[in-house]
Amino acid sequence: MELRQYNNKEKIMIPVLSILGYSYFFIMDNTIKKKLINYNPNLSPVIYAIWHGWQYGLISLPNRSNTYILISPSNDGDIITRITDKLGFKAIRGSKGRRGTEALREILKTIKKGGSIAYTVDGPKGPIHKVKEGIIHIAQMSQIPIIPVVPAAKHNIRANSWDHYRISLFFEKVITVFGDPIYVPRDITEEQREGYRLQVENKLFELEKAAESAVR
Repeated sequence: MELRQYNNKEKIMIPVLSILGYSYFFIMDNTIKKKLINYNPNLSPVIYAIWHGWQYGLISLPNRSNTYILISPSNDGDIITRITDKLGFKAIRGSKGRRGTEALREILKTIKKGGSIAYTVDGPKGPIHKVKEGIIHIAQMSQIPIIPVVPAAKHNIRANSWDHYRISLFFEKVITVFGDPIYVPRDITEEQREGYRLQVENKLFELEKAAESAVR
């Protein structure tokens, strides 16, 4: 779903970058050796919590057609939406600053119908590796668990961007580690909400060490 009209330059660049991005992910998807650790196929729907810039880990999710990725309503988001759609995912467009309320309604409606949500917890603009409260609010309202997710590849390239976007190489072994479910009660105080936010953040750091160790 594209949210606005493009100027002449965008009409060329967005489709071209989308094709290039999809080509990379298509080849990666079909050449990497995927291994899942602590993945529970019987636990659904869930909210997958992943760092911005580590999204290549989502390529290992078995049930893509029932996984909805929250994507910002920007040019970059339009490119990502085109790529993820071709890879079999679905998109929900919105961020805190733009279409936030509409996106939240769509997320809750999707969860009610049984769809899982993939959420970049420090996106869309950082600060890097700082979990924002949005995912805690969604878990509160939906009463489904948060599943922290961290991938690791033996070799990857890190882009010179705020999130140090990681680009896995072809034919690599990619380990994706899933955390145990984190349930957030509906009625909690602000202090307790901060505690759950830190729990998700600390678990992602913990899983990063486990994933890096497993891939060596």
